[in-house]
Amino acid sequence: MIRLPKLLLPLLLLGALAACDQKPTREEQILANLPLQDAYEHNIGRMAALLAMTHPQVPQEQIKVVLRKHLTVEDQRNDLFKLYSEQNFSDAEFDTIVQATQDPAKAKALGETAEGKRLSEKLTGLMRESARDEKVQALAQERMQQVEDELNQSQ
Repeated sequence: MIRLPKLLLPLLLLGALAACDQKPTREEQILANLPLQDAYEHNIGRMAALLAMTHPQVPQEQIKVVLRKHLTVEDQRNDLFKLYSEQNFSDAEFDTIVQATQDPAKAKALGETAEGKRLSEKLTGLMRESARDEKVQALAQERMQQVEDELNQSQ
């Protein structure tokens, strides 16, 4: 009977060590390496500036609050998980994208290479494909209608 617990402890330790040695998931890599919050805030700012033109009586900060309510950072995060998934980009391609995102000089140099142009075309194609998806369009339209409705009520 004493033998089973003695064997169980080493097996549990081996299992724990193996789990620690696993590489992070693509989602974990995206969260760790891409400036999601900065990109989200940039997008909200650009959209608020555009909406301020059609809703001049609503303060731009209020427009941002409404946008954040209906277009969440979680939605953008999920979109990026889908876009940069292992299905769409190999580990090497994703690593190249991360490096270009983190270093503007590398991004510029990459843009002048055949690999960079191929990656750019691939990324642009995937984004266009997503934008043409009827479900994506319907969801985006629904969210923007909610934003418009709330801004119209604020007037």
